Amino acid sequence: MAKIKEFELVNDEKVNRAIYGSVGREGRLSGGVGENATDEAKIAEYDRLGGLIKKDGNKVKTGSFYDFEKKGVREEPAISFEATIDGNLVEVDEDEIKALKTAEKKVAKLKAKKIKKNK
Repeated sequence: MAKIKEFELVNDEKVNRAIYGSVGREGRLSGGVGENATDEAKIAEYDRLGGLIKKDGNKVKTGSFYDFEKKGVREEPAISFEATIDGNLVEVDEDEIKALKTAEKKVAKLKAKKIKKNK
């Protein structure tokens, strides 16, 4: 797993493809942004390849760094997260994901205090 700033790039194979490219038909490397590219270019290319990005253990939504509509690097990242609430996948911002994680921990603690009923 690679790390760029506070982001974890989980798939090492895609990190390598994002930086160095992949072997083409003639056996030559093609694509990739290169070792000397900026961190922004590297993470955007990794995002374009569909690599899993996490921040503080939370899944960053694909397309936060690469704009698929404009087919290029976002000037300003549009970072959002994916979370599951009651079985539904939702898109949330950083404050919301932190609140959800805090709530999950509190619920788990409360469940651990469950009172056993006598029969």
